[in-house]
Amino acid sequence: MKTLVNSKAGLFAILVLTLLLASCLPESQVPGIGLAFNTELLVDTGATYGEMMAGESSTFTLTWTAVDDAEWYDIRISPNPINDSNWYTALRIDSVPAGDSTIMVAYVQVQPEVFENTCISCGLCVEACTQDAMSLIDGKAVIDLSKCTACGECVIVCPVNAITDSRFGQAYYFAIRAMGSGNTPSEVVSASGNYRLQYMNYEPYCGRCADQCFILLESCGPGCPVDAIWYTSTPGADSGLIHIDYDLCIDCGQCFIQCREYGLWSIMKEVVAE
Repeated sequence: MKTLVNSKAGLFAILVLTLLLASCLPESQVPGIGLAFNTELLVDTGATYGEMMAGESSTFTLTWTAVDDAEWYDIRISPNPINDSNWYTALRIDSVPAGDSTIMVAYVQVQPEVFENTCISCGLCVEACTQDAMSLIDGKAVIDLSKCTACGECVIVCPVNAITDSRFGQAYYFAIRAMGSGNTPSEVVSASGNYRLQYMNYEPYCGRCADQCFILLESCGPGCPVDAIWYTSTPGADSGLIHIDYDLCIDCGQCFIQCREYGLWSIMKEVVAE
């Protein structure tokens, strides 16, 4: 009889403990078996998406196959490979509601953001910004998105990592998880290789104007701040054609800005695989 009582008491204690543990779980996580999710995550390379023409936007285009019963998809980005063990340390860059389409598409924009609670108001980012897109407002760094080209100079100089490392020139890994009812995540993380954004000159659009290129003319703007733009002056197949020295380029976007304002729109944004 004593053994039976102890057994019942033990079962009751386990039940109480289980209920207590369940009540302590974050609201965003619900215990249960996640969705079956084994799709491949693809990242488009080449000129980026554009409403008027290719190469306009600072975006990565991600595609994957939809999964039954998914309510939404969690998309994360990191300079390091993403897997189940480091999923929650990767930066959530987007979330996509499930739709009726079999193939899901997400345009993931690269754009630095400021963590106000971390910012120490040092102003180094304001001094480093090549596009005058940074300012201090009420003692905190603020980014003017209409001017920002996601060059990442502010990210590099910030002494306390108060600006998200999402920028041109940096190679990133992507990963997604299907989220079911009650925000239950799929057990499997679908991850990609690493990709980065850079500027490129689309040769068919280039006017081959050499030293008269609108990117280089002082009357059209400051031009490349690090002299990463060069051209071939000798006669030949690429005579007068503009080139970008990627060893010097800081991804500031000034060539893109001047070519769009004055030139033939030959400077584009593209995604390349590492």
